[in-house]
Amino acid sequence: METPLSIPHPSFGTVNYIVLAIYFVAMLAVGIWAGRNTKGAASYFIGEGRVHHVLVGLSLLGTYLSSLTMMALPAMSYGPADFTWSIQLPFLLVTAVVITGFVLPRYRESGCISVYEFLEQRIGTSARLIAAIAFVLLSIGRMGLVLYLPSLAFHIVTGANLVACIVVMGVVVTIYTVLGGIKGVIWTDAIQVVIFVIGALASVFYFFTPGVDFFAVANQAHKLRVLDLRTDITQVVTLWLVLQTLVETIRIYATQQDMTQRYMTAESTRRANQSVWLSILGYVPLGYLFYFIGTGLFVFYQTHPDPAVAALESANRLDSLYAYFVVTQMPAGLAGLVIAAFFAAAMSTIASSMNSASAVCVEDFYRRFWARGRSDEHYLRVAKWLALAWGVLHVVMAILFMRIAQAQVAWSQVMAICTCGILGLMALAFLRTRVRASAAVAGWVVSVVALLLMKFCLQVTPSLALTYPLPPDTGINFLLWPVVTNLTSFGVALLLDRLLPGAKRAAATA
Repeated sequence: METPLSIPHPSFGTVNYIVLAIYFVAMLAVGIWAGRNTKGAASYFIGEGRVHHVLVGLSLLGTYLSSLTMMALPAMSYGPADFTWSIQLPFLLVTAVVITGFVLPRYRESGCISVYEFLEQRIGTSARLIAAIAFVLLSIGRMGLVLYLPSLAFHIVTGANLVACIVVMGVVVTIYTVLGGIKGVIWTDAIQVVIFVIGALASVFYFFTPGVDFFAVANQAHKLRVLDLRTDITQVVTLWLVLQTLVETIRIYATQQDMTQRYMTAESTRRANQSVWLSILGYVPLGYLFYFIGTGLFVFYQTHPDPAVAALESANRLDSLYAYFVVTQMPAGLAGLVIAAFFAAAMSTIASSMNSASAVCVEDFYRRFWARGRSDEHYLRVAKWLALAWGVLHVVMAILFMRIAQAQVAWSQVMAICTCGILGLMALAFLRTRVRASAAVAGWVVSVVALLLMKFCLQVTPSLALTYPLPPDTGINFLLWPVVTNLTSFGVALLLDRLLPGAKRAAATA
């Protein structure tokens, strides 16, 4: 079912449609070309470990910088959050230090295609299965959400059928991912990063109008406000944003297959580390750029009121505001390029998730439990069929997402739920002494219980209590869910491993 929002639809124009068509055809061609020499599952998943590190870095950036960044970040800064979410960006540098100094070298030494195989080596099969299933669930939700967002925006601003938009983009990204493998994904990711950077930079110039003091308008409305120094555990404030960033970005770069799989495609550990730094140093200024775009939209529509914008606000569809501005205020051709950038941001993330989810299913389930010792060509065929299945499923999920309001908030909650306790599990794998699998799994189970309590029952204001249903703004803020659950998973596992009777723990290998 389509969104009930109805606004006047500006003409998208023939030139813009031609630009979009050229973009889609070009991505198909590049993806298929890049994967033309793929032979075997290893080549399909990690490209024989010979992909140039700059391409790998751009691909990591493209996977991390999705349509959520291009559309949801401007929506956040346009609204009452102002610039407060931007406090997260500098702390990504801490993530880069942790990943390149401790995590990535260990993965490269293990030689694992799937990062969850590393969990089995260090803890046990049960830990591997928990993390692998969590990633697959996360991927399904993420693919659907990032496909839905640009499709919704295009539907709202042009009147094009929403389901048709979802299906067309879903089909294109599925074809080049299935046929191109990881090389096709990386090459298209790199090109798509360039497209959405150009598109974002081009649109900034159109926020400034003669006679309008841009920064005076922004400051008067406190739109450049960064800090919220409250310590209210029920609200989105600076301290919780920082804690959530540190936990979630380290989890993303350390435990998500769509990111860690890239580390194995680079020529060496040193080059892979450079790829990580390239992606993070690229994302920080781009994150600020997209928050600034939200401020620019606010200033523009304060000085150029538009009833359609008011309708978008009242319908909680601010995620589509940037696209509306592009179509109504930018010249033909350039508007088509920026809209193509929305699709590029989504497609880079979807393609990565599809290939990585296929890798997890082949390496962590099919090869591990059902079909050992088959030929590499056999696993390649299975991987392609799985990628096709993900292509169908992510279209279905996008259609199911057609009622959400704020994508950035929705995504933060989806991440916290699907990845509950997984970083805690992975941290156990890096300890010098092995933690027994039973203790690790018990810690993860307790973290799930903690999440359920926080989401549904644990009231912290006006008094501490267990109540159902939990009244709004009385429970622990969703930003703290991953912080609490991962600390719980790690801490409880360590405690149980030392207290419970059992076999003597083996020393970790160097």
